Amino acid sequence: LIGDDKYGSAQKITKLDRLLSLKEEYQQVLAEKAKKKKVGGKRRGRDTRIANAIKRYRPEIVLAVTPYAYYVLTEAKKKTGFESSIFYIMPYFVLDKQTYDEVDTTFIVENQDVKSALVGQGVPSKRVLTMGLPYEIDKKTPIEVSAMKQELGLPKTLSIFLNAGKKDGVQELFRLLLDQGNVINTIAYTGDNKVSTELRSIADNYGANNVVVPQRAEQFDEYLTACDVLVTKHDIATIYKAFKLGKPVIVLSNGEHANREIEYLVHHGLVMHARENLEIVGLMYRLIETGVAATYVRAGEKWVESADIENITNYLVSYMRT
Repeated sequence: LIGDDKYGSAQKITKLDRLLSLKEEYQQVLAEKAKKKKVGGKRRGRDTRIANAIKRYRPEIVLAVTPYAYYVLTEAKKKTGFESSIFYIMPYFVLDKQTYDEVDTTFIVENQDVKSALVGQGVPSKRVLTMGLPYEIDKKTPIEVSAMKQELGLPKTLSIFLNAGKKDGVQELFRLLLDQGNVINTIAYTGDNKVSTELRSIADNYGANNVVVPQRAEQFDEYLTACDVLVTKHDIATIYKAFKLGKPVIVLSNGEHANREIEYLVHHGLVMHARENLEIVGLMYRLIETGVAATYVRAGEKWVESADIENITNYLVSYMRT
């Protein structure tokens, strides 16, 4: 497995479901390409370290699980010519306009449209496998979810999981949810201690007793499992997990590439798209009051039903055996 230590992905790829966000990775790829001439010496050192590691361990497969990892790996292969096969689990719903380097790679992609786009760029069809993405989470029964809510101190009313990170306007969005009073519980995860402290202060000022602001990353999946509706920034792993859990999803706008991916999901009836914070409340009540949530839940579960990390690992093992 190849990740990028500087940005924390080496630790995250140990479980394959804790990847860097697409936005951060995509920006880093663009920044690297822009700085190629300026950091030649550093790049040569990095290429050599990767090549030396591959020569030492002699793997049949080198697996990249983030866009940046794939970029540095292909750069290393072009410079050093190592023989190990490159596999890349591509974390996209929609392929960006970027043209991929002409280094022999086997791509594991989320859907047939991404495969078609890669083949259109000249990648041989046999080197593109449509297997979904390896984001796993255990689905609970309604009784187990109810018990989890009780254990986490959540009232029995509807629970909204807000995964907005440090997105601009998260405080405003948080207030909009608190304005709904006791109609909903709000679980707000930011991944940032400073922002989390701000949200707790806002909740205290409201006198709200139906709010939870988890601080530890390891609590993320637990609260996601216990919620009824997910409101999230563009975060492929979280959206995928919500599909597997049978949760309806509202996605916040988050940049040009992210919006293309969101609109792809909207087109397939998988998520709702909130272009402005004020739209969240209307979409939320539409899910709650009209019964439309069940339609999104069924569509999401069907979309990911064949995406299984075991299928991917079994294929990699069979590839090595041949």
